[in-house]
Amino acid sequence: MWRVNWAKIFGCVGLWLVLLSMLALGEETGSVESPPGQEEETQADKPVTVEELPQIEVHSFAEKAATSSVVTKEDISLGPYQNLPGYLEDQAGLDMTRRSLLGVKANQVSIRGFDEGRYQVYLNGRSWKGSGVKGGFFVDWATITTEDLERLEIIRGPLSAEYPNTLGGVITINTQRGTKEPKISLDTYWGSWATESYRFLTTGSYGPVQYALGVNYGNSDGYLRNNFIRDRGNFSGSFTYSFPWDLSLTGSARYFTQETGLIIYNWPDSPFYNPDYPESDADWLYGPYLNFLDQITGQNAQTKQWLGRTAGDNSYVRTQRYEFDLEGKQNFWYGAGEFHLFYCQATRSEHYYAMNNPNKLIASRGSWDEDTWGWNFKVRQTPGKVRLGFGLEGNYYGFGGVQYTDLDPNYFSPAVYLNYMTFPPTPRPIQGMRNAAKMHGGFVDAALPLTKYFELYLGLRYDNYDAADPGIKNSKGLRADFLSPKCTLTIRPTDTTEAYLSANYSSHFPNLTEWCAFWVGASIPTGQPVVSPEFGMQYEAGITQQLLWNSMLRVRSYYYDINDYIRQMFSSAFSPGGRVVYNLDLAKIRGVEVEGQIPLPYNLTAFANYTWQQTSTSPDPLGGGVQKLTEYPEHKANVGLKYKAPNGAEGKLSLRLVSHRKQYTVSGVSASNVVTGVTLRPMKGFFNINLEGRYPMVERYGVKTFAYFGVQNLTGEFYEESAGYPMPSATIYGGLQARY
Repeated sequence: MWRVNWAKIFGCVGLWLVLLSMLALGEETGSVESPPGQEEETQADKPVTVEELPQIEVHSFAEKAATSSVVTKEDISLGPYQNLPGYLEDQAGLDMTRRSLLGVKANQVSIRGFDEGRYQVYLNGRSWKGSGVKGGFFVDWATITTEDLERLEIIRGPLSAEYPNTLGGVITINTQRGTKEPKISLDTYWGSWATESYRFLTTGSYGPVQYALGVNYGNSDGYLRNNFIRDRGNFSGSFTYSFPWDLSLTGSARYFTQETGLIIYNWPDSPFYNPDYPESDADWLYGPYLNFLDQITGQNAQTKQWLGRTAGDNSYVRTQRYEFDLEGKQNFWYGAGEFHLFYCQATRSEHYYAMNNPNKLIASRGSWDEDTWGWNFKVRQTPGKVRLGFGLEGNYYGFGGVQYTDLDPNYFSPAVYLNYMTFPPTPRPIQGMRNAAKMHGGFVDAALPLTKYFELYLGLRYDNYDAADPGIKNSKGLRADFLSPKCTLTIRPTDTTEAYLSANYSSHFPNLTEWCAFWVGASIPTGQPVVSPEFGMQYEAGITQQLLWNSMLRVRSYYYDINDYIRQMFSSAFSPGGRVVYNLDLAKIRGVEVEGQIPLPYNLTAFANYTWQQTSTSPDPLGGGVQKLTEYPEHKANVGLKYKAPNGAEGKLSLRLVSHRKQYTVSGVSASNVVTGVTLRPMKGFFNINLEGRYPMVERYGVKTFAYFGVQNLTGEFYEESAGYPMPSATIYGGLQARY
């Protein structure tokens, strides 16, 4: 109760400061244009013209300029990745926790140690977060491919009041929209592990209508055992109608489908071990948990009763995802207003084949993973030198049920997940929940020029969270709200120097996965009664300095003080929820990010970044004597050279270094479903050397063609981003591109 009242008082004070500053600056702004004596100063400010307002609207906020990095379509035109996270691995402050370059997995990207549940992802101006229940994904990165992306921005830290429920920051994604002139791009890709991909995009216009249509198709055998990708298809389209009174309406749709092989347990202690594939744990991707008789990490592992009565080769999941968006934008006064309405639906069908007979189907089930929708309304205005913002938002997370079929009673244990099935198995559907969690919020902010050298950003955000009772024994619903004041002071003493100081209240509500897993998963010995929202303060300071010859150096430092930090540990022993969720009283995260680049002769540019991060926590009831978050490396660095010639030829040589880290898993659970053991699995530090290049071939009839080639992990270094899942050795790839 104390923290909520304190936040409201702090927030009200911040809001009054915003309003008073706006009134004071409004009088000053109104007197700037008329006095003749100030004509010279007005001319100095002339570059801010009406034509440039859209750019200012997007990029002018100090908190974005201070901590953001921008990735464009040109930056990701090459590479062996089928999913977007791979193109972010060389960014400062970001951690990768993938299990393959090609497959899918929840929580593939972390910002400053915060996973996808703790930061926001926005697609074309609206939230792109899903419910994440039943093993699904908060963010399905597989649905964004290179042919689809126009621009991506990483905003580190909760500095902006515009985005809700975030500790780590925001990733904003803009996909291709229509163009006035027709454009066509075609990409083909072939690489290691029998990987192939074909991408096509066309944009143009017809009268007042602009369109963008894209398609992607691909396959791969994968690196780990049974980690194949089949019939991957992405289809996207958008149509924008421009009205004569500065109003535009855009309707868009996206469809994604893919068959993903489930990674099979492949260690020498298994009688079904296959030495042709790397040693790895199993990964079945989705829930709810299925308790096979010979579950690899279950009770039979102790007696080594390996009869192959579990999922094996040929097991796969077919996923489908549908997204529909409606966007309206109206220019008026000194800026614009935007409205977004969206709906997302995702389904999957799982097919399990026996370890002891890969041709024998032993279980199937279908699931409706996403039934999520939302809306938002935002206004941005720039009267004079003051930039103002206001917005409201609603997001509603839901999911459908699960239906079981083709269950073979010879392969399942009597203790089946939550007793939704009996033995011999008799399928009982798991019911879904529409609007299982609702989040409403709004913000007001302003960027205020105080003097020639100082600019103050003040923002206030309110969020309300309402999670329904999941209907599990002894479970409860959750209703909570937070006021989150934001404050950043930007200092520009010279034309080449920009520094900032920032203090921000931040919060994170338990997402549906954490909320449901708390009630169905294993519990900690202390018997925590409920999982609480996270809240705390974040402090940050940084400087960007432009140096000689267009060189640049940027340094950022940050500190988080988080109360009720939500901890998750995944279970390698039988646990109905597959994980344990609980709160730590306190977690502190501190770090430094350094970035720089230097132009060199012969069209070369050297770049480097380094991230240092350290954590400490209150005593962890499951972590023994380790009082820190061990999952994330303390040191990360990227160093490289880029080459870009006027004729379109380009190349990149980069080195990625990551220090060691450790990952906790639950290794023992009692009969009363209380954790009895925890295993700390180390992951060694590693380095990758990556090389890629592109060269123009023929240009005729307005069509430019390129050939490209690359090698990922050139030295074949063994490394893991997630314990138990080695990443691919040297990956060779190449292809052809055409641009019109």
